[in-house]
Parts: sequence; structure tokens; C-alpha cells
Amino acid sequence: MRLEKYIATSGIASRRSVKKSILAGAVTVNGEPVLVPGHPIDVETDSVAFKGKPVEPLTEHIYLMLNKPAGCITTRSDERGRPTVMDLVADLPDTIYPVGRLDLETEGILLFTNDGDFAYRLLHPSHEIDKTYLAWVQGSLSDGAIQRLRRGVTIPSGTTAPAKITRLKTSKNGKSTQLKVAIHEGKKRQVRMMFKAVGHPVIRLKRIQIGTLKLGRLASGAYRLLTSEEVSALLML
Repeated sequence: MRLEKYIATSGIASRRSVKKSILAGAVTVNGEPVLVPGHPIDVETDSVAFKGKPVEPLTEHIYLMLNKPAGCITTRSDERGRPTVMDLVADLPDTIYPVGRLDLETEGILLFTNDGDFAYRLLHPSHEIDKTYLAWVQGSLSDGAIQRLRRGVTIPSGTTAPAKITRLKTSKNGKSTQLKVAIHEGKKRQVRMMFKAVGHPVIRLKRIQIGTLKLGRLASGAYRLLTSEEVSALLML
């Protein structure tokens, strides 16, 4: 088995994070540092350590979704002492970690797992899994602005892929518009940057769906475990 896959399936970290740790020299096999991702190991005889701690195969995987509130950062810990998403799942095993991230003020569905393969599949851009948001933005968007978003716009991290945009309603005074937005990319602060690019900064942003999985009526700050059917449906995307 490839080294990073073995560590990821132990629930310690996602495969992407493990690759970075390997390159940084934080992984050893039989006491010797391994600096190249993809190194083959024998799971029956080799001894693997991640940041000095022995890696053991995981016996049970956990999958859950959290309704992330605004003002909470997506990280395992924060040196500035700010609230993190881990505070909201503190009663669960500390081997779980977020799948991807939502920025500080973005609300909504955030997945957690200790299954590295599951996280890798959902995050890898080749799978093009839609993430759907409700966005409240400043002003009344013209049809031209919406068409630009549908074609793709240029933001600091590059040109976005075409987005699915549905106008839901515009306030009576024309000062704000609510839209539904679906994208499959994961560029940093992408939805916010998209609307900024067409002159309509985001007021509020909430992710309501990932692939087939919908947030539903889950209360802000609450989480629930995914059913086996939900996990299977996500893996089939």
C-alpha cells in the first residue's frame, strides 16, 4: 500500500495533508525518514510513524456533517484563541478532521471524517462535485452580471469554471439580491471573489448542499452522523 494512503486510512489526516508531511520529513518507516510520497509499505511488517507517533490501522470510520456558524474558523486549533469548528465536535474522537473548509464568516454544511480516502475523493477536483450555496449580495444583479458568472470570471486565484446561478429574489428597495450558486471548484473564498468581480460584494453566504447531501433543518452549530446510504451516495459521485 502507498504510504500516504495507509496513514490517511488510519484517520490521522487527509491524504493531501499527509503528502505535505512526508515532503517535510515528518513520516518515518521502520525508523527511517521517507521523503517521497507513494513509497510502498508492507502493512503487515512495516512500522510507520507520523510526527513521532505510531500509525495504527483504523477499525471504525466516522462521517458527519456540521452546520457551521459564522465567526468560527475551519482549523483544528488557532494560535489566537478564536473559536474553531473542532470546539463544536469536541465530544467526538479527536481523529476526525474537516473535509475542506469554509471561511470565517461563511455558514452551512461542513463535513468531518477520519477516513482519508473519503476526504480525498470529495476534495479532488477531478471529481467535480457540486457545492451549492445561498448568497445574499449587495445591489440588484443585472442579467449581464449573472451571465458573466455563468461563463466564469477572473479572480485573484485564476479564472473560475462556469457556475450555476439562480436568482431567487431581490429586495424591494433593490439594495440586496439572494441567489443560489453551485460550483465544483474550491478556490480560496471563491464565491465571495466571484461576486466581487462583478461588483456585488457578498453580505451573507451559506453552503446548503454538497453533492447529494443537503443541510436540511440541522440547527446552526449542531452536527449529525451521516447514514451509510448518504456516505455511499457521496462516494458514487
